[in-house]
Amino acid sequence: MKSDYVIVGGGTAGCVLAARLSENPANRVILIEAGPKNSNIWFKIPAGYGRLFQMGGYHWRFNTEAEHELNGRSLLWPRGRVLGGSGEVNGMVFLRGSSHDYGRWAVAGGGQWSWDAVLPAFRRLESWERGASDTRGGDGPIQVRDPASLSQGAEAFIASCESMGMARNPDMNSGSVLGVGPAQINVGRAFRSSTARAYLAPAMARSNLEVVTDATVTRVIFNGRRATGVECRRTDGSAQTFEASRRVVLCAGAIGSAHLLLASGIGPADHLRSVGVDLVSDSPEVGANLQDHFVTRFTFLTKPAGTLNEIMANPVRKAGMALNYLFRQDGPLIRSVTEATLFARTFSTSVEADAQYHFTNFYIDGKSYNLANHPGFMFSFNQCRPESRGTIRLATPNVLHAPKIQPNYLSAQRDRDTALAAARLGQEIRWANPLASFVERANFPDDVRCPDDEILDFIRANGTTVYHPAGSCRLGTDPSSVVDPLLSVRNVEALSVVDASVMPCLPSANPQAATMMIAERWLELNREVEKT
Repeated sequence: MKSDYVIVGGGTAGCVLAARLSENPANRVILIEAGPKNSNIWFKIPAGYGRLFQMGGYHWRFNTEAEHELNGRSLLWPRGRVLGGSGEVNGMVFLRGSSHDYGRWAVAGGGQWSWDAVLPAFRRLESWERGASDTRGGDGPIQVRDPASLSQGAEAFIASCESMGMARNPDMNSGSVLGVGPAQINVGRAFRSSTARAYLAPAMARSNLEVVTDATVTRVIFNGRRATGVECRRTDGSAQTFEASRRVVLCAGAIGSAHLLLASGIGPADHLRSVGVDLVSDSPEVGANLQDHFVTRFTFLTKPAGTLNEIMANPVRKAGMALNYLFRQDGPLIRSVTEATLFARTFSTSVEADAQYHFTNFYIDGKSYNLANHPGFMFSFNQCRPESRGTIRLATPNVLHAPKIQPNYLSAQRDRDTALAAARLGQEIRWANPLASFVERANFPDDVRCPDDEILDFIRANGTTVYHPAGSCRLGTDPSSVVDPLLSVRNVEALSVVDASVMPCLPSANPQAATMMIAERWLELNREVEKT
């Protein structure tokens, strides 16, 4: 099958590109997604992320290598495997991060990724419920809103933070994240507003757009150093080739894009030869610079407080929750996993927020993903800008075999120091009222007098991913970067990477909004380049 553009990965960025590129009827566009269509009703319902994870079949269930700083533990790294990608199964938190984050991107990308440069793309992609402003968009595809209401626990979390002198932030997407408040979400009146639904669905009927699902791309095809198409494997085992006359664009995510580049012969020469992959381009940084927000959860058994644990254990309250959603578009079924969030400075010397806290109105049992029988809630925390860097490497030459993922969590001393400082601040929040009045028991070292080693031991034994991998195909002006500031893969032709893997460093917040922006920004930057 022939086209002008082949887009690999129908996730957060890929859906944006497929919709935008196919707006021009002269462009023939093929979008290829490994997973199935997003037809299940739970993809629409905002709180469906929990049910979808339990159902299976809609996630890549990657596992990391054993982590030295985590007592040798291997962590589950799920990623969305469905049309819409991780944006179709995530918690819908919509936060851009700090303007300073993009200042760091500008240093890496030669000014083309500064806050002022990317702000038009952020504004263009969103429809903010309070309307357009200098910083917010009012008529974009993605609907963004505050939660219609908050749980008792979330209100108490915010009030406790305010009692400690932390200011309420009226808009954490203004360029400044510092402070506490409800977490903005990409949800419309009743349904999730993902790029698959807001961008791609309205474009699906276009004759110049072909969307292929249940097909895993196994290799980028090159003619010399020019990318000319891709090979893929269908779920029935058959092979298929898709040709691109103008460009192949990888949107397979922080794991998938690096994995596919490596398997296609672009990566560290010694590593590729060691696993039997023919070299196309020696690019040592492919699969390097991997980073993630490492999160530790503080969980609480509480008095009755309207937690999801109580609601799900009571058939009458569960029915009421469903009716509240159907007739009022309110309640737990339309909320994110993170109802309220805090960005705080944990060191007196910090200029920016260096830790993010997420309040969740339910309590999961131990390290499982199941709701506990007792009322409870959680708040978790992660460093905003981790310094630890990991790698993605091939286990075999076959993309159908999972790669080796080594995050190297807490390998940087600064990350360990920040995790400890964030935990200490979390202890203070735990004892502040009104939050403290709900707590019956805390399942973490909550005594402010406990030694640092006890806290760090808890973090090492219980910390995990918050599902924000990025950076494995970083952008930069330096010749060692994987892609240039236009997101073209260096030393080859007609191949781009457009997803979270190009981030030189994580934004201070959840990276979903930034990933959408990257897709819009790529279209801006390449408008002249792509003209025929």
